[in-house]
Amino acid sequence: MVKAAQVLGIIPARAHSTRFPFKILAPILGKPMIQYVWEVAKRAQSLNDVIVATDHPDILNCVKSFGGHGVMTPSDLPSGSDRVAFVAKNSPAEIIVNLQGDEPLLNPQSIDLLVNSLIQHPNCHLSTLAVKRTNPNELANPNCVKVVFDDQGKALYFSRSPLISQKSGEFFKHMGIYAYRRDSLFEFCKLSPSCLEQAERLEQLRALQHGMAIHVCIVDQDTIAVDVPEDVSKVEDYLKKTDLSQVKMTTREGL
Repeated sequence: MVKAAQVLGIIPARAHSTRFPFKILAPILGKPMIQYVWEVAKRAQSLNDVIVATDHPDILNCVKSFGGHGVMTPSDLPSGSDRVAFVAKNSPAEIIVNLQGDEPLLNPQSIDLLVNSLIQHPNCHLSTLAVKRTNPNELANPNCVKVVFDDQGKALYFSRSPLISQKSGEFFKHMGIYAYRRDSLFEFCKLSPSCLEQAERLEQLRALQHGMAIHVCIVDQDTIAVDVPEDVSKVEDYLKKTDLSQVKMTTREGL
């Protein structure tokens, strides 16, 4: 794997999630979810440092209790990307990885793939993850974001609806984790929300509509995001059956 001079992982951790307030602190087999995410990030070979960016002192204190590094951010920041940019401005990192605090089962290899992809594709501003799926219920589910991309792996569009190219029930599910070039992150946060972004409620469309190139990295294993309280038991069931330290995820770029 090619390494950048400085790569920073940031986990935005907002307290008042609409569907599941304080889900960051939800116990999973007795350990707060944010600790799982932090431990995953620390196992990634590409990250020089990992910081939790939060707007609540209880989350900050939790992070400190397990030896993590946390930073307080203003509560009125409009998005996780803005929270990431707020912290990144005080770092010299050339690449910033925006990790999701509700993805406790993300594989560290996927983080390394994102970073390596951005290094190997100098014309791309961001990189992100996707996984091939065939479940028709997911395809029809607006909470499952779909992505299509060109033969070089550059994203063409993201949507909550099935896209016309998704034939035979096969489609690529977007996983909302990003690696940004430093300048691209700050440029993105200065842009006004675009009409496509507002229509789909997907902020990555702001980047596409303003001409920013997003490279899509394909992984072969999905994760279980914690969106609602019921998802905690799904993660716990998976953890009871799986030794994550032994999981070797196959990853590849593009199709």
